Amino acid sequence: MNKEIYRVQNPAIGAMILWRFICGYKSKDSSPTPFPLLFYVLPIIFRDDLCTTIKGTRKGLSKVSEKLFKEKRNDELYSINNAAIELRQLTLTSFNIGVSSNLFKMDFDTAMVYALVDTKKSGLPSATQVMLDSAEKLGVWCSELTLIEICEWMKVRF
Repeated sequence: MNKEIYRVQNPAIGAMILWRFICGYKSKDSSPTPFPLLFYVLPIIFRDDLCTTIKGTRKGLSKVSEKLFKEKRNDELYSINNAAIELRQLTLTSFNIGVSSNLFKMDFDTAMVYALVDTKKSGLPSATQVMLDSAEKLGVWCSELTLIEICEWMKVRF
C-alpha cells in the first residue's frame, strides 16, 4: 500500500503541483506566493474529491466552500488542516525539489515564493494534468483573497 501511495503522492509530482499553484497565484498581478500557503496545496490537490470539486467550480474558493457545505461535505474542508500537518514533510521535500529544479525560488527575508519558469508541459497523463490545472486554478483564487479570508473559506490556520 505504501508503494501505491508513493506513486500518487510523490515529491516530484508535488513539486510540479506547487509550481503550478505558484504560477496561478502570480498570474493576476505578478504577486509572489506566501510560503505558509504552500502547505495547504498538496492536501487539497492530492484529495480526489477536493480536486474534482475545484475542477468543476468556476467562481472561486468561496464557491467551493459553499458547494461543500451545501452538499453536506463540509468535513472535507475541516480535514485540510490536519492533512497539512500530516503531509508537511512531503510538502517540504516537494518544495526542495522545485527549488533545486529551478521551478521556483524563495526570498528568505520575506518568506515569499517566486516562479522561475512559466512554461506548461504537455504530454502528461490526464490524471496528472487535472491535478496541475486544479492547482493553478486554486492559486488564482487564493491570489484574490487575503490569508485571513483563505483561512475562513478553507477552515485552516496559519
